[in-house]
This record gives sequence, structure tokens and C-alpha cells, in this order.
Amino acid sequence: MHITLIGAGPRGLLILERLLSWQQNRFPKRQLTIVLTDPYPIGGRVWKIDQDPNLIMNTAASQITLFTDQTVTDVGPFLTGPDLSTWALTTASGYLDAHPEFNNRAILLRQAAALGPNNYASRALYGVYQHWFFDMLVARAGNNSITFKQQTVVSLAKNAANFTITTDQESWHTDQVVMALGNLKNSLTRDQKALDDYAHAHDLFYLSPGFPEEGDLSTIEPQAPVIIRGLGLSFFDLMSRLTEGRGGRFQKTADGLLAYHPSGREPHIFTGSRRGFPYRAKGRNQKGPGEEWEPQFLTTEQINTWQAHGEVSGQTFWEALQHEVELVYYRLLLVQRYPDLDVTAFEHDFVADPVTTLGTLPIAAKDRLDWDALADPTKWHPSGQPYQDFMRHYLRRDAREAMRGTKTGPLTSALEVLRDMRDPIRQLVERGLLSQDQYLDFFLRWFNSLNDFLSIGPPALRIDQLQALLGAGIVTILPPGMQIKGIDGQFLLKTPSDPNFSVQAKSLLEARVPAVNAPTAQNALIQQLLHDGYAHTYELQLNADKRFQSGAIAVDRQTQQLLDANEHPQPGLFFWGVPTEGVHWLTTASPRPLVNDTSLKTAEQIVQTIWTMPKP
Repeated sequence: MHITLIGAGPRGLLILERLLSWQQNRFPKRQLTIVLTDPYPIGGRVWKIDQDPNLIMNTAASQITLFTDQTVTDVGPFLTGPDLSTWALTTASGYLDAHPEFNNRAILLRQAAALGPNNYASRALYGVYQHWFFDMLVARAGNNSITFKQQTVVSLAKNAANFTITTDQESWHTDQVVMALGNLKNSLTRDQKALDDYAHAHDLFYLSPGFPEEGDLSTIEPQAPVIIRGLGLSFFDLMSRLTEGRGGRFQKTADGLLAYHPSGREPHIFTGSRRGFPYRAKGRNQKGPGEEWEPQFLTTEQINTWQAHGEVSGQTFWEALQHEVELVYYRLLLVQRYPDLDVTAFEHDFVADPVTTLGTLPIAAKDRLDWDALADPTKWHPSGQPYQDFMRHYLRRDAREAMRGTKTGPLTSALEVLRDMRDPIRQLVERGLLSQDQYLDFFLRWFNSLNDFLSIGPPALRIDQLQALLGAGIVTILPPGMQIKGIDGQFLLKTPSDPNFSVQAKSLLEARVPAVNAPTAQNALIQQLLHDGYAHTYELQLNADKRFQSGAIAVDRQTQQLLDANEHPQPGLFFWGVPTEGVHWLTTASPRPLVNDTSLKTAEQIVQTIWTMPKP
């Protein structure tokens, strides 16, 4: 059987491992010929080994794996192996020594030796892990053939009995195709194009949404103002490149937080976003592999009950999720600050009637979990306090809270529950429990934004660094709603909260990865699939006969088979990962060991379908 895997990042590698494990344990007489393609080396675009080694992941190293495990639903034969942190401390040095061609090898060796289970690996080191994983699979392939082609697939065509794959260099026939294309650059929006055109007309620098490691920042002059729009994860990559990437250094102070010592080559960064705050810091991990909070409200039984009733409202779901978070918060809070209260009785009463139990809980108002302020931290801004002083105080508090840990810090442990509840949240999407209107308005437009803000932020180290940069005068964070336009040959930055504030700059950086929007994706294969009817975008049928085009590629949610223009699943043609965001949820998460991880589970489903229901 000939199989083509398009995309050599983590998802492509997961499929490769699953195919080999199934063949060698269940179908040893059926030989595999596998072609893996990607325009970038193994690891794909995001995990290149030669990228800036200061750019780090936002998941603890012990919670990253490429190995399927026994917790995966209906798992078939699988190959055990080390998570990222275990690999770094046991295998990485020997592998790096055997590959002197890797750039930054000396730095990567030091990083691997220092990577504990709760540390955050550089993206480059995770790229090395993927290279090692691929080389290990090739060495264990036996009679199977594995070929990696660093080429760009530009088209796919169905034949009577198979498919034709065409790249920028050659063509071949294949029996099955699995596509995992990752993040894709888009054509510019009207606003972005206007800014880009203005930059070209006035010899300015505009960095459009993309991959923050790739933009050339060398034209940004030392101590010159630079505007960065966005405070999500991409912001921290750009922040790092413009500070420690230019020779500055951070040093721990007596209060346990960081101070910044400039090199003099940094620009002055002015940044903001619609919300006006960076994502909350990721908590210091205290959980072992596979350790998660057990649902008390979003149980399997509750989700089955909602499904039996046909659907659930977004508000009902959100209240249940809030109760999960609140239970963890208050049980830790009572132990630490109210030792006279009976925690066991509180837990029993809360699970039975959370609203009444909280209403009668005898604790100070300042200790109550304030959802409104969590969503909009400007509510904590004291009247009259200079905004930068407030922001630095907020960041320092956020970093300290995160360092209290994911099992002992009340707020940090509570927000970690949002991460532990990803599977119940995902069931809301996969089972279609929301009406189409609720899915759009509640889930895609409101919940996703808040969940990202509270639960997928950077390591606490990055928040600590940011407060240090504010203290050093290198970064200024604007209140919510920053405004940018071109005027007088420069980019003009203003904020509605202060009519007297304005900054002019020659550089504007968009700190965001491209949105999932297949119709505007600058990818020849995606455009060909859409044009020829092999694919279409997922649409929502709303009330009043309205339709909403999500921009996600439509797939069968159970098999991941690509749906054609007539909504028919196509045997032998699989599509998964980031471009399906909207059909699926949180497709950017890295594979996690021992939690029935969705990426590991999906790879298993695809490979089971390939082996047990071969394409006719």
C-alpha cells in the first residue's frame, strides 16, 4: 500500500508511527511505501531547528510527546517512548553529537541538559525531538519504505483506483493521502493591505500576520519606537527577539522577580490589543503525566443527558464549567486562608448546590472569584494610578500567582481546570450540542476568546520578563482599543482612553499567526482542492435562513475524511489539524501523554480507518 503524508510536523509524524505500528503488529505481510512531504525540513515550519533558540513553547516539557499510549480510546498496537523532557535528559546529547550539521548545536545541548519536566523547551529543541523521532521510525521500518521529500505539494487528483500527487518538482500515484498542513498564510485583509500599501509608499516596515520567528526585524533601529499590535503568544516571540535577542539580559532581584539590563540596541516597544492585556501566565506545573482534575459537573453522564435532550444552551454549559473552576479555587482557598471552615462539608454542599453554597460561604469579598475582573482586568485599575504602574503591578501579581503552582495556588489551580476540561469542552463541539447560532455567538465569538486569555498563555517567565521590560522603560502597554493609521509618512498610534497620547513610528508588527480562513489561504493545494470540489469550507445554518462560512475545511468528524463539495466523505483522502479549526476545537495543542490526548486519538482513528476500511 502506497501512502502519502502531506505535512512533516507533529501530526504527520504521529500518522507515520501509527501506520508502522499497525503494519508490523497486525499486517506484517502487507508492505508499506510511505512518502512524507513538506516544503520545510522534518518538524515543518513552526519547529525549525535553526530558529532563534530563545523562542520557547508554552507547555511543560513532560506534557509533550509523540508516542501513543494506553489511555488512547480503542488504541491498537503502539510503541512506547520518552516524553520531551525524558528524551532531553537521556537521549538528546547523543543524538545532537551525531548531527554536527544542526545549527546552534552547542546551545541545544545546554538546553537539553537543563530541561526538567516542568521547564519549557525551546521550539528548536522540540524540532530536534521530531527529527530524532523520524530517524527512529526509519530505522525500525523493516521492509517498509519511508521517503521524505522536501517539496511543496501543489495539487491532488482522483483517479479510478488511486490519487495523483503533484509537487513543485514531480508527480506520483498513491493509494491513500493524509493531509496535515498546519497554519497557513493568508492574503491580507482590507485593513492589513491598506497598512502594507502605506508602508511601501512611505518606506516604512509593516510585518503582516505570520510566523513571528520569520520576520526580518533588522531594519528596526535601536531606541526607535516600534508598534506591536497583539498581546497573545506571538507578541512574546517578538518581544524576545527585540530584547534578549539584541543582547539584553534579565536578572533575578531580591524580591524573586526579574529586572532587565538593556544592551542599548533595543527599540521602544508600544503594544496593545482589543482586550489590552497579555494572556494570563501559565501556572508552574505540579502535575505528573496524566494527572487531571476529575469533572464534577461536566461529567460524561451530564454530557450524555444534554445529548439526549438534543442540545444545551451556551449559558448552561458555561455555568457548569464555572462551577468546575470555582470548586478547585475555593477548596484550596479555604484550606490556606480559612482553616476553621470544613472543606469536606463545603465540597459536598457545593457539588449538590453550588449557587446557594457560594452565596452563604462566610469569606471576605476580596477573596471571592471575580469572573468579570478576570475577563476584564481594567476593573482592578485604581482611579488615578498611572496606567503603566498599574500594568506592571498586574503583571507582577500574575507572575507570582502562576508560580504558586497548578496544585497549590488557588487561582492558578482553578484556571488550570480550564485546560483539564478540554475534553468535555471538545465534546460540546464534536457532538453538536449547541445550536448553530449558539455555536457561532457563544462558542466561537465569546467563549474561545475568554478561554484563550485565561488558559493558553505563556510561561510565567515571559510575564515576569514583560514586567521587567516595563520597569526598564523598554515596553509601554496601551489600554484596550489601540488605534493605528498612516499619517504624515509614519504609523500613528493613539488610544481612546487618552486623547493627548500619540506615538509615531516607522515600524508596525502584527503579533498574531494567520487566522484559519481557507478561501484566502496562500496555499496552492488548498486552493486547488476548493476549486476542483475536493474540499469546501464548513458552514453554519443560522436562524432566519442565514448562513455563516467559518473558513475551516469541512471534514467528517468521526473519520477525518475530507468532505467534497456535495458533503460526501472521500475514501482514502484524510485531512486534519489547524485548517479544520471550527469543525474541531483547539487544534493547535501539542500531543500530551497519558490523558487520551485528542491528537493521539485522532491519529489512531485515521490509521484504523486506513487499515480496516481500505479505499476501494
